Formats: sequence, structure tokens, C-alpha cells
Amino acid sequence: MNIELAVAGALIGLGCFAAARELLPASPRLNAALSRLDGGQEPQPSPPAAKNLARRLLAVAPWLPVPAADLRLLGQDAETWVAAKIGCGVLGLGIPALLSGLVALAGAQAAWPLPVAASLAAGAACFMAPDLVTRASAVRRRGDFRLALTSYVDLVALELGAGAAPTEALEEAAALGGGWPFARIRSALADARRARASPWLALEQLARQIGVPDLADLAAITASAGQEGAKILNALMSLAATMRSRELAATQAKGASRTTIMTIPIAIAAGGFLVLLIFPALYRGFLTG
Repeated sequence: MNIELAVAGALIGLGCFAAARELLPASPRLNAALSRLDGGQEPQPSPPAAKNLARRLLAVAPWLPVPAADLRLLGQDAETWVAAKIGCGVLGLGIPALLSGLVALAGAQAAWPLPVAASLAAGAACFMAPDLVTRASAVRRRGDFRLALTSYVDLVALELGAGAAPTEALEEAAALGGGWPFARIRSALADARRARASPWLALEQLARQIGVPDLADLAAITASAGQEGAKILNALMSLAATMRSRELAATQAKGASRTTIMTIPIAIAAGGFLVLLIFPALYRGFLTG
């Protein structure tokens, strides 16, 4: 019986490994990366089965809720995100079925509605897991972008105050900063320069793509530089001050919420201590009564 259980467990584990290997995207190969660095053309490998299924699903049902702005901010595409949801859902469906199969092989019997309900619940929970992860990662990344944008607005104001033109001020300020937010801004400005488009239009488009309205406000202020002249310096400084005040208020609110949450384990510990103090007296009273 032990040999049969070991063989059955090994076969089920091998099947789960093979399914996960087919559903999850593979890591990039070293020879393909070296070929791209050398300028060679590497034939594109066929996408995994889950990504093909995700592409067909998005084509058939374009109304599916996809967090496009969050995915663009994180540098992901919709097909990979939907493929991850499919893989997580299949994995969630399979784990309770695997456990119930092992229990059945061990000789225990369980009513069939229990493993079915467990599989459906685990599949639904795992299917929704990428949504929560993407939302949390996008909120954190968008906050980092806003912090960097505050410094970028200050740099643009300094460049304009030094006599630079609006286009030059935007590009020079982006070149001074480091990190991925400044890299995204530099990339948008470089694309606008190659397309002979206005840089503020590129910043406005980037603001819509990643869901940061403050960047659109900066684009609107710099676009009015030809009409407003020196007044935009005051507008930029006011925008930077507003952004700092907003981030400070958000940080204080987050700290207050964490302080409130920390009172919960303290209250639980105090309640447990009171129970330990009262329980002996209650127990003796119950025995004597």
C-alpha cells in the first residue's frame, strides 16, 4: 500500500510539474540575449500555450476587465497577465483535487461535494490573486513615480529660471535624474523628439498611460509657457508644493492606519492574559458548584 501511494504521488506530482511548465512562461535563454547584444536576429520562439489561450480569450471577449494602466506602469502586457491568471486558476483547482486523491488512496473516504467545493473555492481565489498583486504593485510603483515627479518639477522650474526654453528644460531636467521614473520620462521625450512632436504632448500621453494626473498637469503648465511666460515658474512651484503636501498627508494617514492596526494584537494579548487570570477561579467555582 505504501509503494502504491508513493507511485501515485510521484505520478501526480510529475503531472502537476509538467502542467505548470507548459502554462508558466519560460525564462529567457542566454544565447538569445547574447545574440540580441551582438545585433543578430534570433527567430522568435512560439509563445506558451497559456499565452495563446489568453490572446484568443481577449480577442473573443474584449470586455474582460484588464487593468491596462497598471500593466503599462509595471511594464507587462495583457496576454501575460491573463495567462498568469489562467495558470493560477488551474493550479488552485488542482491542489485540492490532488489532496483529496491522496486521502482517497490512503483509505479515507470523503463526500464528493467537499473536494469539489474546495477546488472551486481555491481556483477562484488563485484566479483573483494576480489582480491583487498587480493592484498592490501598481499602487506602490505609482507612489514612487509621484515622489520622483516632485523632484522633476523642481528641476524643470530651475531650468526655466536659468533661462532655458520649455523643451530644453524638460529634457535637461529628465537627464539630471536617475531611476526608472526619470527613464520613462526620458524615453517619452526622446520618442517625441524623433517624431517631431511637442514634448508636453508626450508627457500628457504618458500620464494617461500610467494613470498619474500630476504629470498631465506638468504638461499643461509647460505647454502654456509661450503665452504665460514667467508666470509658469509660480505655477510649477505651486504644483510641486501641492504634490509634497499630498504625499505627506498620504504618508501620515498610512502611519495612522498602521498604528491603529497595531492595537489589535495588543488587545488580543491583553484579553488572553485576562482569560488566564480569570480561568482558574472560574474553573474552581465550576467544580465546587
